[in-house]
Amino acid sequence: ESWTCRFRYQPWDNLIERTDYTRAFAELNGSLNSGTDWHIEGLWAEAEIPDWYTTPSYPPFPLTDTSIMQVAPDHPGRQAFCANYGAEDGDLYYDACQGEENWYFNGRPFGNSGPERTLDRTSRTWRVAASANGDFASFGGRDTHFDLGLSYSRTEGNYNLPGVYVERLFLGFRGFGGPDCGVGVEALVAPVAEADSLAGMRLGALNGQVAGEGDGQYYNPFSNAIEFSQQPGSDFENNANPDYRPGLANSPELRQWLNQEVDLLSTADMLVADATLTGSWIEDVASYAVGYQFRLLNAKGDPNDAGDVTVNPCPVIGDTGCGAEDRFGPYAFTNVHLPYEESQTVHRFFAEIPLSLGARFETQLAANYEFHDVASSFDPKFGWRYQISESANQSLFVRGSVQTTFRTPSLDDVNESPLTTLEWINKTGAYQAVDRIGSKDLKPEQALTYNAGLVLITEGGFDATFDYWRYDFSDVIGSMPHGAITDLYDENKAALQQFIVCSDGRDTGTCSASELERVQVDIVNWPGVKTSGIDLHLGQRAAVGDGELSLNLDGTYTLEYRTKALMYGNSELQAAAAAADTTLELQAAADVAGYLNFGNPIATSLPRIKSRASAGYYWGTYSLVSYLNYISSYEDRGSTASDTKEIKELFGTIDASLTWDMTFLWNVSKGVKLVLSGVNLLNSKPPLANIEQGYDGFVHDPKGRRLKLAVSYGFGG
Repeated sequence: ESWTCRFRYQPWDNLIERTDYTRAFAELNGSLNSGTDWHIEGLWAEAEIPDWYTTPSYPPFPLTDTSIMQVAPDHPGRQAFCANYGAEDGDLYYDACQGEENWYFNGRPFGNSGPERTLDRTSRTWRVAASANGDFASFGGRDTHFDLGLSYSRTEGNYNLPGVYVERLFLGFRGFGGPDCGVGVEALVAPVAEADSLAGMRLGALNGQVAGEGDGQYYNPFSNAIEFSQQPGSDFENNANPDYRPGLANSPELRQWLNQEVDLLSTADMLVADATLTGSWIEDVASYAVGYQFRLLNAKGDPNDAGDVTVNPCPVIGDTGCGAEDRFGPYAFTNVHLPYEESQTVHRFFAEIPLSLGARFETQLAANYEFHDVASSFDPKFGWRYQISESANQSLFVRGSVQTTFRTPSLDDVNESPLTTLEWINKTGAYQAVDRIGSKDLKPEQALTYNAGLVLITEGGFDATFDYWRYDFSDVIGSMPHGAITDLYDENKAALQQFIVCSDGRDTGTCSASELERVQVDIVNWPGVKTSGIDLHLGQRAAVGDGELSLNLDGTYTLEYRTKALMYGNSELQAAAAAADTTLELQAAADVAGYLNFGNPIATSLPRIKSRASAGYYWGTYSLVSYLNYISSYEDRGSTASDTKEIKELFGTIDASLTWDMTFLWNVSKGVKLVLSGVNLLNSKPPLANIEQGYDGFVHDPKGRRLKLAVSYGFGG
């Protein structure tokens, strides 16, 4: 008979962490005798999560290799368990308790027993910028305006996770745990015929130390180590566990000794310098703007020693002799990091020429040329506006544009050190580690975009715009879909085994999908995406009483968002599929507009309609603006495809949402402003979605009614 224990980790997760913000900003403005205006500003900001909250421990890795957590017959926790539940013939565990075989534990070292773990996370940003602008005579005495700018910013923040040491679990299960025991482990270079060989380590010299005696402590996985459960609603939350034995409890010192903090400090520096010239060639006919921009971006990741793969690549702390397939570090789940440092230099030249071709026709010619370290692109743009009609009280225009755009892979995209997240794997029925690995061979992402629309402006204060837009992307940068890879793996092991980590390492194809330990996917160029939609704006301004009333409606309707099929084995992924004598469809072509798209790497949630209606009244030194925000309903394909009627009805459609915000502004006196804002005044809850949080965080906000009061004071000469 099979038994299992389920752990609810939601009580140890926060939707919103307590965060302390500190910001300081200052600016100086002035003019030189030449007429040049100058500006200098500085910003410093810090955000700290003093107690980032997480579960008592994470699931073990690997899930199926339990030889690390060996429970021998002389383990005191096992002996107490057998005394209660396996001592007499006929007891459920009698046969197991009479045997001398080792048992193996497969689970979180700490779960319902608690306590939670907390860590400190901090991010800081500082920025300084200076600019100057003025006019001078050039090009035959014509007035020319110049803008010069220089800025430097630095951002740093840490990403940390707690981790339980594998070798310390190994020692604790065998009675040699604790900070003062002194017994170590030895890494096994090759498998040998002994009980501990599957764990990849064995006990070191005992030096007279006896298991469970003196400074040596047993880690006890049985419930007789737990007096009260910290799981809300459990039987022993408020009532003591009758099986609890104080002498078998895991000490706080043992718990602290098992845990370590893996921390990655990331920093990014950006230097930007730009210069722009604007002027007129022919009065009221042709003007121009030309410019140059230089950008230098540096990114660096510096892990602590406990989380550095170059220091601790293997299951044994400090061991560096393991093979490449074992380089996941010394923790039961938490991944280690590879130090990295990347930089990117960008030179950008741009020009723009607005032309008035008659009284009704205006055009804009523009071009942008960028070259990066590994790629370059020339992207032109043509825009136009034509006045269809004009009368005493209204004007009607048509307008449009067509252009190309260009995006190089970011520093994160080319970072070959894995970014690890915990993802749901359908085939295993569990959350497991997914590594996303960047590539320096990625091609730039490019797009052809165009739009066309109507503009109506009336003397009575009414204005309306209606625009159709379309974007055609190619070589879209995104990660391979790990869900599709794990779903297809069992039938295509030879082709997909390089993405699957089994208990005995990578590239083996020895395990089934239900037994996989980890998934490693590449960031690649997807074939393309086509999307189109409609933007609408309606506005009315009118004098009412002693003030002005403003009414506005703004909305976007997504007509389509079509993703092309991602094939494994075609030219786009040939480098990764060289050994695969097959072609697999990892992601089918589809129109994903109007769907949740959970698990799609290049399409987030896409409700078709997003809109905002506002009403504002402005009088004297006061203004009051009210907003209604509407998001249409959309479908969850995963839930509608379920065989369970209740899941289809409950989760198949993610309901539409409506929230109400309001802001009051009072210009109290010169330089003093008071702002009172109310957000989500209806206290609307986010619609229910069949994902971990119970709501779609890409679209909806879980926070309820909020009030914010701000007072600002500006001064200058």
